[in-house]
Amino acid sequence: MKHVGEFWLPDVDLRWWSNWGKTRRKTLERYGTGAGPKAADMEAALASVPKGGLALDGGANVGAYTRIMAQHFDRVIAFEPAPDTFACLERNVRDWGLGERVEVRPVALSDRREQVGLKGRRGHRSLSRRVSGPGTIQSLPIDALELPALAFLKLDLEGYEVRALRGALATLTRCRPYVLFEDKPHKSELYGEAREAHDILLSLGAGLIARIGKHGNDWLYGFPAE
Repeated sequence: MKHVGEFWLPDVDLRWWSNWGKTRRKTLERYGTGAGPKAADMEAALASVPKGGLALDGGANVGAYTRIMAQHFDRVIAFEPAPDTFACLERNVRDWGLGERVEVRPVALSDRREQVGLKGRRGHRSLSRRVSGPGTIQSLPIDALELPALAFLKLDLEGYEVRALRGALATLTRCRPYVLFEDKPHKSELYGEAREAHDILLSLGAGLIARIGKHGNDWLYGFPAE
């Protein structure tokens, strides 16, 4: 674990040898600013979301989005399954003084309870890790939380967003939260059909509000007012 700007980062993001040069440089540039990567994207999404209530940060990594969400919502639960990254998330939340508003959990969001593994590509940062086969990390469906209310759900799970949404059908139906998720076809098709995440939300009555980010890979959905 190393300190860069206002963030603690896992060692894997800052190794020195040649295969890691590009990712290390990007990491230093993005976290060294103090805002973290793509901070403007989250801020743009939240501009369409009312303040207050509970938010879930699925795939929190070291907490760049978690910190922004904690300023917008009354309470945030952040999920990060990778042990080294979770240690950084936990320390960042503590150092930022967010312990009373942010709860962190070392689990993967899915559509079932099981033990899963994570796999990352050599030479890539911790952000690229994805669920891959059985392992020692606990997975959890959002519906198992039995939340009485949910204002916002963010999912950045390297293709596993579909599985997380399948495990949140009752919560989505009951709570009707805003949902922000990443959708890159070459990733989402690893765990489901292309556009399945969109079909789930549309089938429940949600509608697309905006595509966020330079490449439009983050999709913000919302439910109409009742």
